[in-house]
Amino acid sequence: MLQRFLTAPQAYKQLMLAGVLTLPSALAVGETYQLSSPDGSILVDVIAEEQLSYRVSVDGQTILAPSHIAMTFADGTALGNAPQVVEVKRSAISEQLTPVVKVRTAKIDNQYNQLSLSFKDNYRVEFRAFDEGVAYRFSAQQSGKSALTSEQAEFNFAKGAFAYFPFEKKFASATQPRFTPIAVKGIDKDELGSLPALFVVNGVNVLLTETDLQSYPGLWLRGKGDGNVYGVHPFELDKDEQYTKDYGVVSKSRSYPWRILAIARSDADLLDNQMSYTLAEPSRIEDTSWIKPGKIAWDWYNENNLKGVDFKAGINTETYQYYADFAADFGIENILIDDGWSSQEDVLTVLPGIDMQAIIAHAKEKGVGVQLWVPYSALDKNLEEAFKLYAKWGINGVKIDFMDSDSIKRVDFYWRAAAMAAKYKLMVNFHGSYKPAGIHRTYPNVMTREGVRGLENNKWSEVTSTHNLHLPFIRMIAGPLDYTPGAMANAQQKNFNKVWSRPMSLTTRAQQIAMYVIYESPLQMLADTPTSYRAEPEIPRFIAAIPTVWDDFKVLHASIGEYFTIARRAGDNWYIGAMTNTQARSQRINLDFLGDGEYEMQLLQDGINAGNFAEDYKLIKKTVTKGDSLDLNMAANGGYAIQLIKR
Repeated sequence: MLQRFLTAPQAYKQLMLAGVLTLPSALAVGETYQLSSPDGSILVDVIAEEQLSYRVSVDGQTILAPSHIAMTFADGTALGNAPQVVEVKRSAISEQLTPVVKVRTAKIDNQYNQLSLSFKDNYRVEFRAFDEGVAYRFSAQQSGKSALTSEQAEFNFAKGAFAYFPFEKKFASATQPRFTPIAVKGIDKDELGSLPALFVVNGVNVLLTETDLQSYPGLWLRGKGDGNVYGVHPFELDKDEQYTKDYGVVSKSRSYPWRILAIARSDADLLDNQMSYTLAEPSRIEDTSWIKPGKIAWDWYNENNLKGVDFKAGINTETYQYYADFAADFGIENILIDDGWSSQEDVLTVLPGIDMQAIIAHAKEKGVGVQLWVPYSALDKNLEEAFKLYAKWGINGVKIDFMDSDSIKRVDFYWRAAAMAAKYKLMVNFHGSYKPAGIHRTYPNVMTREGVRGLENNKWSEVTSTHNLHLPFIRMIAGPLDYTPGAMANAQQKNFNKVWSRPMSLTTRAQQIAMYVIYESPLQMLADTPTSYRAEPEIPRFIAAIPTVWDDFKVLHASIGEYFTIARRAGDNWYIGAMTNTQARSQRINLDFLGDGEYEMQLLQDGINAGNFAEDYKLIKKTVTKGDSLDLNMAANGGYAIQLIKR
């Protein structure tokens, strides 16, 4: 054994215990190599027989039966078939990471045991076992490039497994699924699902996702109709945006994406998992001082429905100056100019009616930043020219939309865009996007992304409170989500209507506010119109006072699809968000997690009539200490939000 200390760029200490076993005289075939998590509760058996496979057990119960893994290429290269082990390496890592952007915590404890198997034909498989799950990836040291023809990634769950499955109709998707409860044996080969996806196996939660997705197609899922699922990929897109038969050409001298099985014995424990971040490549940006989390006043959802103003509201200079005034008045850091400032084909030319320099100058005078929406297709044609121009104007961020695919070409675009944005000190929000898959660690200027069925879907569909309560346990575990909360028109089911130009939420007002604590997004939108917020100024003041990055958290109550209550800490202050589904609930909150001394509490909760009139809320202010407890009621589709400010 070798023990040594290393110093990393993020100023943490890394303890590595490494062992190497080389097998030069006889290649190992038909062997099983075991790996355990640091606490010994999770066991992984890697089996090198005719085909490479692995199995996983938790607390002595099989979660994943032997599942084959392999990669094949058009030139005949095959990784994982007829595996012959030539070297075995083991290591144990204990380190503390410091995220540039504190999405969930200021520090992340990263502890795992690693097994690395090197094979004849110059490729390797690494397995890592954490107390929170298991991950594996292939890597190779072979010459040239070839089209990927298949990746075998089986997930042969133990019998009786249940899923919250993100059904999709096709690969070309903005990946905004509902999570459908279904027995895994009910998912057949004709059905397609995106990641992340959650499975419940022998009472244990297993969330599948991937990270460090670079120059490689995203992983999707299909069923077998027998209780097992397997990974598939989107075909490559050609120049005419049609899918071809190959997944895409990749280098054969590289590491490939990590496949993650995040494991949690309780629903609350899912929030302890940050493997999507820790397994990703560290930051490539040296100076990150310009990356500024915060909130954004947004126009597209509410269609600029202003009243009581002396100008014609719309996509014009006066409207966005009004947004800047609103943002400044309530301490909101940015405004977003969404679709309509340019044509869909030309993102270098501002359309008539908008004086971009006047808007930016006015906002700057008020201490407010300006961000721009841009469509992927036009931006990619003039990527550097556009970002250089926006930086010259004084824009601080971009919302890039309509990628609608995670083929290799699209994945490569994300990385080009993130790198170019960093060059010109622009923050990025990806919409029409696949799930987070590690880029937000490598390029921390990638602040958030959609890839979620969010509030705007109420314009043409329904976003239920049950769906809202799937998101913290499934989609959010992969990384930040731009749900865009803040609806001021709220309705219960009997009063709900889909109205494109005057949308409403199928939640109470208090649930909308609770989302600012619950949903993790370092750039957080205020979706509704400024005049609606100004009519009830205590609402935007309350929202603006909630941070968008966090130091620590504690889950207080949790049940997937039913209810969720979390306390988050920022500095000395704590914030609590709670949501329920269609069932009204009562909860007791013990404030024993607070520090010593007194805290000024502001509680925004469902009003007594919120079960009928969803906009009804009550705001209470009082002084509390860590010895206090709160008995709180939530209406159907309701919630509450609490600010606890240290005196």
